Amino acid sequence: MIPLEAKHEARRNTYWMNAARAHDPTLHLHCVHVSELCACFSAFLNLPLDQQTALKRSGLLHDIGKLKLPAAILQKPSPLTPEETTIVQAHTYLGYEMLLENGETDELLLTTTRDHHERLDGSGYPRQLTAPEISAAVRIVTLCDVFAAMTEPRPYVAAMKWDEALATMAKMRNRLDHDLLAGFATMMTALHAPKKRFGPLGNRLRKKKT
Repeated sequence: MIPLEAKHEARRNTYWMNAARAHDPTLHLHCVHVSELCACFSAFLNLPLDQQTALKRSGLLHDIGKLKLPAAILQKPSPLTPEETTIVQAHTYLGYEMLLENGETDELLLTTTRDHHERLDGSGYPRQLTAPEISAAVRIVTLCDVFAAMTEPRPYVAAMKWDEALATMAKMRNRLDHDLLAGFATMMTALHAPKKRFGPLGNRLRKKKT
C-alpha cells in the first residue's frame, strides 16, 4: 500500500471509531479488541504482512453496521427480544452497505463485515452460508469476534475468563473452524503463560487479562 492510501485508510478508521465511541463506547472497545486479536492471530499464523494489515482493519470495522442500530438496544441491560435480535442481526448487511457507500473496495474488508456471523454448519446469518462458502479471512475474524464477545462484560452476562471462553468455543467445533481454533487456543495459552512474550500486540492483549 502506498503512503497516501495508508493515510486515507487511517483517516477513515479514525472517523469510524470516533463515530462508534460516540454511539456506544462498548462498541468502540469491542472493535478495538477484535482488531488487536486479528492482528495478533494473523501474525501468529505467519500470514503475509498485507493480509495481517487487512485483517487488523477488518476486525476494527467488522461491527460498523451497529452505528445504524438504536443505542438503547445495544446497551439494553437485559436479554434481547426476538424482534430486537432481528434488528441487531441486520448490522452485518448494514455495515457492508455503509462501507460500499463510503467508497471501500477492499473485498476482504467487505466480506468479513458482511459474513462474520456465518457459521460452518449453516446456522449463522445473514445468508446461512456453509463451510465451502466461508473464506479463511472470515473464519479468522469470526474466531476473534466470538472470543472477544465472550471475554468482555455485557450488561446481563459476566465476562468469561480467557480459558473458559476457549473451552466454550471448543464445544462449537461444528460451527467454528477446528484447525484455526486449535491455533488460536495455542496462541492464547502462550500469551497468558508466565513470562511469555508475543510482541507489542500480544503484550497489550495480556494487559487486558482476557
